[in-house]
Amino acid sequence: MNELFQKMKVSTFKNTLLFTYSIFTIEPENIRYMCSSANFDSWNIGDRPKAFHPLLGDGIFSSEGTSWKHSRIMLRPFFTKENIKQITLMEPYVQRVIKLLKQKQGKVVDLQEIFQFFTIDYTTKFLLGESCDALKDALGETTSNAINKDLKLQFAEAFDQASESLMLRMALGKYFMWLVNSKPFHQAIKTQHDFVEYYIQKALALDEDELTKVSQNNFTFLYEIAKQTKDKSVLRDEIMSIILAGRNTTSSLLTFLFFELSRNEEIYEKLKQEIRQKFTSVESITFASIQDCEYLRWCIYETLRHSPAVPFSSKTATVNTILPTGGGEDGKSPVFVRKGQKVIYSMFTANRTPKYFGAKTEEFIPERFAELPKSGGSAFMPFSTGPRLCLGQQLALTETSYMTIRLLQTFDSIKQAPNTPYPPRTNFSATMRLMDGCPVLVDSKVEA
Repeated sequence: MNELFQKMKVSTFKNTLLFTYSIFTIEPENIRYMCSSANFDSWNIGDRPKAFHPLLGDGIFSSEGTSWKHSRIMLRPFFTKENIKQITLMEPYVQRVIKLLKQKQGKVVDLQEIFQFFTIDYTTKFLLGESCDALKDALGETTSNAINKDLKLQFAEAFDQASESLMLRMALGKYFMWLVNSKPFHQAIKTQHDFVEYYIQKALALDEDELTKVSQNNFTFLYEIAKQTKDKSVLRDEIMSIILAGRNTTSSLLTFLFFELSRNEEIYEKLKQEIRQKFTSVESITFASIQDCEYLRWCIYETLRHSPAVPFSSKTATVNTILPTGGGEDGKSPVFVRKGQKVIYSMFTANRTPKYFGAKTEEFIPERFAELPKSGGSAFMPFSTGPRLCLGQQLALTETSYMTIRLLQTFDSIKQAPNTPYPPRTNFSATMRLMDGCPVLVDSKVEA
């Protein structure tokens, strides 16, 4: 899509995609207009509910209207800063990542795979009360969870298969998504549902007092929402939605961050110096102290700009409406959008447009955020904007910050493996991924 905008040489244009006459834009003003509260009812998420329904049902990412509002109201309280501040819950999983990397010293290791293990482990612990233990499996350690091991292993494999299939359904649109209807696709969906429903049955077997007691010391998302509803479908759909977002978005952010750090020694050293000065021990890492780590924030923001986890998205007009800019000979007039017409917007291309983010937007330069507002400016929307602003954005930023701090406390260098292609080959399955992984060599000289 980036090449298409470069070819057209305008920020908003109309084109046919799979027999559908759509509008394409990278104008931040247009994106904010579509996503804003004031215009919320004039747009919906188009084909996404139908495309994602096999896996996510009526969960928050695949619903509209009253159903979406109910999901948002139900889920919002569990993403408070008080819950996210419990960063020490991450430490056991970070320790396993460190242990795994130390075992691999002197050998090329794929950080993308390891970060996927970490995020699925921590996400399932946060959501279900029990970790998937993918990192323990990678370390060859005995796992303590009671779920059938084969189902657990199948879940991890099915997750990627289903994610890719959902995005293909979305890309094909309402007229052609039926083509993604194979037996392996439906088996992958069933595997994920079976995995989650095992934990739902455990939660529903507890009364409210027992749910409160179990979740009191270690906050468990499932137990908290099980106090509000006993509907298995509602619980499954919301849990699957958060797993999809929690695992994919954070692992993508971590992967692309360390892909750039590993090939930019000067940036790695500067960030390592800041981290080791500010955080002299594991105990010194707090939610508050993370917020004061300026260069770390710049590095994370630059990753979100340079390689957004969700590189493009779309809205569909529910009424005859407009986009405020992009039309006319000067490209500044409103653009008419008819009811039912799709508007596709590319954050990847917008984020690499010099008029929004300055010079050398193809390069990874964290210092560019020194010249921008702390929020990154009006063109910077890494977690969307408006009423559908990502509920888990602070959780993703906190997970990424904590993991980065711990790895740079521990490893003197993390260098990109020789002959790694640049720019990297990427694909898009729910979030952006590296097709060749994130191959690195690590060097540890500091005990942690």
